[in-house]
Amino acid sequence: MNRRSFLTSATAAGLTRAASLSAASLTPVVPSQQKVIIAGGGLAGLSCAYELKKRGFQVVVLEGQGRVGGRVQTLREGLYPGLTAEAGATRIPDTHELTLSYVREFGLQLEVLTGGDLAEVVRVRGHNYVVGKGSEPDWPFKLSPEERRLGRSGLLKQYLAGPLAQLIGSEDARQIPESILALDRFTIQEYLAKQGLSSEAIELMMPSTNTSVSYALLLTVMLNGQALKNYFHIRGGNDQLPAALAEKLGGTVRFGCRILSIGQDDRSAWAVIERGGECETVRGDYVVSALPFSVSRNLFVEARLSPEKQHVVRNLNYAPVHKVFLQMREQFWRSRGQSGSAQADDLMSDRFSALGLGSAQERGLIRSEVFRNAVKLDEMDEEARVQTTLAEAEVLFPGSREHFEAARSKSWRLDPWQQGALPLFGPGQLSFIAAGARREGRVLFAGEHTSRWHGWMQGAFESAQRVVGEIWDDMDQDFASAGLR
Repeated sequence: MNRRSFLTSATAAGLTRAASLSAASLTPVVPSQQKVIIAGGGLAGLSCAYELKKRGFQVVVLEGQGRVGGRVQTLREGLYPGLTAEAGATRIPDTHELTLSYVREFGLQLEVLTGGDLAEVVRVRGHNYVVGKGSEPDWPFKLSPEERRLGRSGLLKQYLAGPLAQLIGSEDARQIPESILALDRFTIQEYLAKQGLSSEAIELMMPSTNTSVSYALLLTVMLNGQALKNYFHIRGGNDQLPAALAEKLGGTVRFGCRILSIGQDDRSAWAVIERGGECETVRGDYVVSALPFSVSRNLFVEARLSPEKQHVVRNLNYAPVHKVFLQMREQFWRSRGQSGSAQADDLMSDRFSALGLGSAQERGLIRSEVFRNAVKLDEMDEEARVQTTLAEAEVLFPGSREHFEAARSKSWRLDPWQQGALPLFGPGQLSFIAAGARREGRVLFAGEHTSRWHGWMQGAFESAQRVVGEIWDDMDQDFASAGLR
């Protein structure tokens, strides 16, 4: 087995051998002082630097902000001590062994997220329905006899869980299964209508979902997020994971470095940065771009990218997600047998959720996630955002105003270092993942947007492992050319 095969084996067979990459069992080999420049201090950039440094490479991580983590950001200020609001990555499925291997390596503690056995609120056509306990509500939709017999839970099981069950065995493949890609030309609305569902049944199934996105994307999101038993959260905040990586890297991470351009020639690669009002060119043997395409579209003029890569970089859109967190004196919804989860078809918020930590009598957070109306919420001031969200929480969870204490919010669209949240692949664009991951000479690409686990911390780590494998491949070829293999 060559080094590339060894490194990428972490993503095969359930990723059960992921620890072999992050443990110190592989003896470092200094590859002639090869230097790698990494653009971006999110999980992908940090873990790529960490693995390369362990193997003897010189690495430097260029981060524009004063913090690491990218879209792993934990909010604490203004909240009750001990409460953490995850503005970005929140959950870790127990199937994401690569992520869990880093959690274990750095000695971080996990806590189990609860709420799966509690009821959800679904608001449609001006009325709240509590589902998950007892019989199906009498939904206010014109459904066929078969659609009404199935009910919402039966429709979701047959048309979403059913197709997902057919993908069992492909959860750990590094590429999106071909059976999913074959459906990428259909929107959710088109595919479900093609299966014979009425528009009213589709509306019932997904009251807060944009059904004009790819049905294949929906299946991929569901496949990526499957858990066998539990979802986890890092006790004290998920930002401890990038912080632990940065601590191991020490002075390797350079903060306040705004990247102006990335380039390469036949023998080297470089990044031009602005730091403290002065420009500097940082040169190395490779550059790894771990930046989202939303903020890197104009950086590759000197990188000699292929037309296909340029097309992906310029055309991949990012969802304008806005999150608002409401601190409540008690998790009163749990006393009612509810999980804190809700969907609504007539509110600004697409969905509400709660982590489900601690007892019902302890303080907790309800999180509002806004997709469809994120730009509208972005245009409000902070007080208006909070009051709008609190009013909607009161509609779904009566008593919210009485228990409300504080709030925090985060707009990923307005974040200048991200300009959006997770990638928003339109119909026919899932192929962007493989094209976006493909290296271009001495410029390589990492980040969850280049992984089939996009939208998850697992995707950032998997993409970094792939890049490390690609660079090791080059080392193998160099050693072979020199007669050392």
